[in-house]
Formats: sequence, structure tokens, C-alpha cells
Amino acid sequence: MIYFKVCSIVLGVPMILGGLGVVLFPRQVREWVEKLYPEERPGWIVSASAVALVLTAWTWYQFLMRASMGAFVVTLVVSLTMTKIALAALFYKKFRAVAQTLMAEPLALRVVTMSSAAVGVAVVMLGFLI
Repeated sequence: MIYFKVCSIVLGVPMILGGLGVVLFPRQVREWVEKLYPEERPGWIVSASAVALVLTAWTWYQFLMRASMGAFVVTLVVSLTMTKIALAALFYKKFRAVAQTLMAEPLALRVVTMSSAAVGVAVVMLGFLI
């Protein structure tokens, strides 16, 4: 269960910090996203997708060996994160367009990131309870 504790904290803390970052530093976040997702797909996205796929497979293996409700929630969050990463790798231009559209709409950006931050808080709390 240590794996799921660590995994939940490693996933939850960036979700919380990302939500706070968007609220406190919206201009800097927009600039950072623009640098992170240039016009052409960077090579690191394919590498990150491969690492995420291995992490997701390992997480499912751990879940199947040590099934519990908390482990399922963490496995679900990892799987959803993998979906986002896979979409960035496979459909980069569309993913970038969606990210740019989100950055252009301040209210939508805040709603999405604060929702993510709320899920992050829940995931971190779960990490302490597993």
C-alpha cells in the first residue's frame, strides 16, 4: 500500500499547486503553457507518454495484486492522467488548440483548475488514509 500512498501524494500535490498557480499567477501560467506546448510537438511528449504508459500498467498490476477501494481511486486517477497524456501524444495539434482555448477563457480555466485542485486535495487526503 506504500505505492498507492506515494502515488496519491505525487499526483495530488501538483494538482493542488496547479490550481493555486492559475488563481494566483494567471499570466505566468499562460506564458508557461505557451512555452510548454510550441507549434510543433516536442520530443519529450512521446517519452513522457511511454513513461506514463509503464506507470499506468504498473499501477494496474499493483491494484490487481492488492485490491482495495483506495487503491482503485488512485488507479483511476492514474488512468485518467494517462488518457490526457496519450491524447497529447497522439493528437498534439488538437490538444494544443484545446489548451490555448482554455487559456483564453479565464473563467473556464479557473473552473477546470480549481476542480482539479479539489480532486487533488481528495487524492492527497486519500493517500494519508490508505
